[in-house]
Amino acid sequence: MSTIPTSIQTRSLPLMTLQLLRRTWVLAAVTLTVACNPLDVTNPNAPDAERALTDPAAIEAIAGGTIRSFYNTYNGLEAVGPLTAQAESHTASWNNFNMNFYSSLDGDGTRNTRGWRNDPSASARTSIEHFWQGYYSTASSARDVLVAIRINNVEFDSESDTRRAEAIAELMLGASLGQIALNYDKGYFIDETVDLLTLQYFDRAALRDSAVAKLQSAAALATANAFVTPASWTNGNSYSNTQIAQLANTLAAMTLAYWPRNDTENAEVDWSAVAGFAAAGMTYDFVVVGDGCDAFCPQMQSWTNDIFGIRVHTRVANLLDPVTQADPFPDTLNTQPNSVDARLGDGSFGTVGMEEDYGTVASTVNAGSDFAWSSYEAFFPARGQYHQSNIAHIRWDESGTQDLNSIYSGYGPVPLVMRAQNDLIRAEALIRSGGSLTTAATLINNTRVTRGNLSVASAGDGAVTLKQYLDYENEIELLSQGASTFYNRRRVPNGLIAGTPREMPVPAKELGVKLEPLYTFGGTGLPNSPTPP
Repeated sequence: MSTIPTSIQTRSLPLMTLQLLRRTWVLAAVTLTVACNPLDVTNPNAPDAERALTDPAAIEAIAGGTIRSFYNTYNGLEAVGPLTAQAESHTASWNNFNMNFYSSLDGDGTRNTRGWRNDPSASARTSIEHFWQGYYSTASSARDVLVAIRINNVEFDSESDTRRAEAIAELMLGASLGQIALNYDKGYFIDETVDLLTLQYFDRAALRDSAVAKLQSAAALATANAFVTPASWTNGNSYSNTQIAQLANTLAAMTLAYWPRNDTENAEVDWSAVAGFAAAGMTYDFVVVGDGCDAFCPQMQSWTNDIFGIRVHTRVANLLDPVTQADPFPDTLNTQPNSVDARLGDGSFGTVGMEEDYGTVASTVNAGSDFAWSSYEAFFPARGQYHQSNIAHIRWDESGTQDLNSIYSGYGPVPLVMRAQNDLIRAEALIRSGGSLTTAATLINNTRVTRGNLSVASAGDGAVTLKQYLDYENEIELLSQGASTFYNRRRVPNGLIAGTPREMPVPAKELGVKLEPLYTFGGTGLPNSPTPP
């Protein structure tokens, strides 16, 4: 079997030093500090904080910064990497971001029987902390903006600027609370009306509903007020108030649809509500432009679009081409594909001369738009031959050559949320709620036919077959879009290997500050908390 040249192996392991701009927000520690000290003590860590929150320019910058903070957290491999590996959507034997640890053989020879290591002394705890710190940092900043506008009545240069900052802050607050609800068993609800000294936990269902309410409020604010966001807020693209309202509706649909931890909870989703939100959702892609991870970091896409960083799990590769891509990985290799799906095609990629370094076949007229085939083993066999795959995900590599100035190193446009995601959620909601199968088929065809060049789905195929088409599109289209594939896999029967945790606990550091006992999910324990009443 072919192996990666040593020069490529050496370069691929570290890849890049990532510089995420985020505030570490350990809320309980703040609470205890304030409670134990006179309230008139000057804060030496932020001496200008109070003044900054009366400056319209500073407040506007904070509002724009919430998009960056949310984007970096949503794409952060510290949490997303293990989740997508647990879902068997991606695979890697590197232990960067704890991917190997949380997706490899455990001591008894079974797969994915490790629960989250929620202990302050465990190095793998960082995967649990990433979302908590990142989303609450975003929520905290959004709250600051709302306090300035709604309580302190700070006046901006124009009413339009005020409403724009308010709508974006409400949007990112709702989105962040929604992600906490998707990933943890419980968490804090915050907004401008909440006293941070009296915070209490809310269960994941209450957080979900509160997040959806915030997103509805953001959609209403954006609909009622004309504005355009500065291009700098996404490092390259401006969006209208109408587009922001659509994004809010899509995020509400995602929060409801992706929340279930299992198929029982999935059956209890209000799919009619999901269909309604998605019907008012995105007709465009909300794109953020990576700047090499100085500020805007498409970390997930950087690693998954590197032919040797992270590969497509053979479970998904087999869906694309069951003839050539065996699952599990064979003893030798999976040969060059000949898929009817145009997103894989014959797996050719790049230019003549790349074969030696990448094990690829130079692009032909049948090259896939999203995937490439490499004859090289990507990972060390000793770490688990089951991690191997010959299929790489190159959808966002606009260079087509693994150029170091492309997505490979964090540069270039990558959607935070795609129209296709909204279409697929809406299609599922229509199928599950007894809605129009004709509309559902059209929505599925937006990617199935337009991008995959597969046979046309129609209402005559029936709900069962349309659902099969939909499941396939979810697997292929949503790769590298945050942890979307994990959320989809955990809510279908046998979607995850036994023992895989289906949600995260409150991080150990937070529990420790509040003198609460440590707990976790997965392994031989409960995969998730009980369904909240």
